[in-house]
Amino acid sequence: AQLPAGFIPTSGGAFTFQGSGASGTGSVGPFNAQVLFPNPLLTWTNQSAAAIVTRAAGLPITWNGGAPNTLVYISGSSSATVGGQSVSASFTCFSPVAPGQFTVPSYITAALPAGTGNVIVGNYTNYQSFTATGLDVGAALGFVAYDINANYN
Repeated sequence: AQLPAGFIPTSGGAFTFQGSGASGTGSVGPFNAQVLFPNPLLTWTNQSAAAIVTRAAGLPITWNGGAPNTLVYISGSSSATVGGQSVSASFTCFSPVAPGQFTVPSYITAALPAGTGNVIVGNYTNYQSFTATGLDVGAALGFVAYDINANYN
């Protein structure tokens, strides 16, 4: 389920999802799955600095909080018209949550076209397993993400 913005408090918490299941061959039975959001949630602390990406300098990202022992997801994309042709490129990086910072290397950002796009920073919760008839493996997780428009110069 995708929850509305602001639904999850910054102090995190436990959210339980229930399914009534179905009957019949190949169906999944009833289940309860819980997602545990950390206290505090990941907060991207330098969003405004990422709105203009100097491609030759790389892209420093800083954050607070996040689920312990997980990774921070950092991605971006840029599109432009070059010589009458539409071009685009994107990147994805992962960093351990503990350092609270990561710089997307300049050799990555320099490969993107000078143009417009976005930068996304997010963090998955730790997986919580659950069981239900009809499933070999059940796992629940949550994701907190920030997505801003960016100019790549």
